[in-house]
Amino acid sequence: MFAGILLLPLVKVNYDMTKYLPEDAGTKKAIDILQDEFDYPGNAEVMARDVSVAMALKIKGELADIPGVKRVVWLDDITDIKQPMEFIPAGLLSQYYIESTALFRVEFTEDNYSESTSYAVEMIDELEYDLVVAGNAQNARHMKSVLSGEIIRIIAFVLPVCLLILLLSSHSWIEPFLYLIVIGISIVINMGTNSIFPSISFITNSMASVLQLAICMDYSIFLMHRYFEERSAGSDVADAVRKASVKSVSSISASALTTIAGFLALVFMRYKVGADVGFVLAKGILISFLSVILLMPVLIRMFSKVLDKSRHRLLLPPFGILGRFAHKARYIIVVIMLIIITPAFLAQDKNNFIYGDSSVTEGEGQAYENRMEIKEKFGIINNIVILIPKGDPAEELDLIKDLMDMPYTKDVVSLLTVADPTIPSQFLPEQTVSEFVSSDHSRLILYLDVEGENARTFAAVESTEEILETHYPGKWYAAGISTSISDIRDTVRQDSRIVSLISLVAVGLVVLLIFRSISIPVILLLVIQSSVWINMAIPYFTNFSMAFIGYLVISSLQLGATIDYGILLTNRYMEFRKSMDPKTSLFSSLNASGPSILVSAMILSTAGFGFAVVSQVGSISELGLLIGRGALLSCAMTLVLLPAMLCMFDKIILRTTLKREEKNENKT
Repeated sequence: MFAGILLLPLVKVNYDMTKYLPEDAGTKKAIDILQDEFDYPGNAEVMARDVSVAMALKIKGELADIPGVKRVVWLDDITDIKQPMEFIPAGLLSQYYIESTALFRVEFTEDNYSESTSYAVEMIDELEYDLVVAGNAQNARHMKSVLSGEIIRIIAFVLPVCLLILLLSSHSWIEPFLYLIVIGISIVINMGTNSIFPSISFITNSMASVLQLAICMDYSIFLMHRYFEERSAGSDVADAVRKASVKSVSSISASALTTIAGFLALVFMRYKVGADVGFVLAKGILISFLSVILLMPVLIRMFSKVLDKSRHRLLLPPFGILGRFAHKARYIIVVIMLIIITPAFLAQDKNNFIYGDSSVTEGEGQAYENRMEIKEKFGIINNIVILIPKGDPAEELDLIKDLMDMPYTKDVVSLLTVADPTIPSQFLPEQTVSEFVSSDHSRLILYLDVEGENARTFAAVESTEEILETHYPGKWYAAGISTSISDIRDTVRQDSRIVSLISLVAVGLVVLLIFRSISIPVILLLVIQSSVWINMAIPYFTNFSMAFIGYLVISSLQLGATIDYGILLTNRYMEFRKSMDPKTSLFSSLNASGPSILVSAMILSTAGFGFAVVSQVGSISELGLLIGRGALLSCAMTLVLLPAMLCMFDKIILRTTLKREEKNENKT
């Protein structure tokens, strides 16, 4: 644990989602070349209200002098501003100066997410002018500021609620605190050992700790509830701990392995944020499993007297009534669920998805308000950086003309537009030339009049790429928010079915090996996967656009994390079935495992809804809503549909399960 604390400062958090694009993605290739030949600087827009042209030039100079600022582009870089304003083309003037309001385009020496850029944006905010700052660098700074305290706020929301749930559902008032000790140690170790990775995404960093707490609390609950069962049966402390450990290890192992399998399925995504989430959470599950198996029995022994003295009546209702209902209405339940599941399965694949930064970084706040204010005055600002082979000015001018002819274009900036194209480059200032020309490429900046994720934006990207391919077939590169959205969309669409299939197969194999049964994995996967389909169908029926990364992650997360419920119930059912008839086995298994399942689902649901309520980052809030709702759906399906299916298919289950003990025929 202490090693984990010491390693925490070494964990690096990445906020740039383009870093997770596959190496063969066009935007990824373009960024790599830009960083090698030009750097890929951060950028922002700075709007100054109520300023004259002379004052605008003064502000431009002060912006350029700020440490971390590489270049400031304004009207004087494009045209002669000594001439009367009415002589400047209206289309050009409206991009930089409208009604005594100036708009500067600022480039930084480092990328949008660096400390240097964040500091430069902060210094711009502190200038004594009426300025509005927006753009990618401001968004990144705002997001880092929001996320820096968000984990603490989410834990402050989730922890008291979880503690209350545990206190009301425990056998002893001291029991929840032992759970928190074990899971707390596990979380610190997992967070510290994240230093083995070059970096982890801000999504992973924000969610991993709370999800680890919510998912892995099951293991301690399973073990503790078994301990109290053994104590109630007359065993002394040492014997009860030993029996509880032995009898619960199969359920805990199965739960941990299926959850790990679900998360590791994300590793196969080409969009590598899946591997980022998958590895960190899978590692956390393994650490939690080992902590519970090794540490919890020790704590139970140490605090056995306090546990006994602080015992109280279980405050949860008995689950026998639910068992009787499931047994009597089993055929009706299965038919109703089939009616619900069918449209849910069809709908969940037809959701309207968003793929880019709007699904990951955008939210309400000052950065959003600033962007809206600049947009209202100067319109949309969305740029794509283009790289083409250098050395053919005539072809480059033809390209610029074709790009300007697109209905989506506001402006194109290159060396040929900021300087007279008839002047040889060797006679131009070296600094100006180096901004646009490297040893191999010329750099152009295309400013689009489109934004967001819609048909017009994707059409603009497609048209731009077609024009580039016409002029420089196979030799061009383009990078920007719109191109990265397009690349992410193309990448994750390929990931969807692969991840779902791998998680289903992996989890199914784990369940098959644990139960040594062919039928049980099919039943459990059907129950939990049905709850996933229903969860994913709700956004479709409510006409809600959801982040695709959330769809991919929740598909594996909900399956891997909540199949625990079905494993625990089925494990107890098979245990009781050795000596009881199906009906009695069902009642007994629900009474024995129902409280643990309900408590576990309530904790995971609380964690999910905690993200949804507290997080100011759209994708995290949305993913939290899916987790919270999914946990409740999985719990309901496990406590209602699974018992009905266990009764209906009892004989098939027994015949397809190996190494079972023979039962008295009268009990079948």
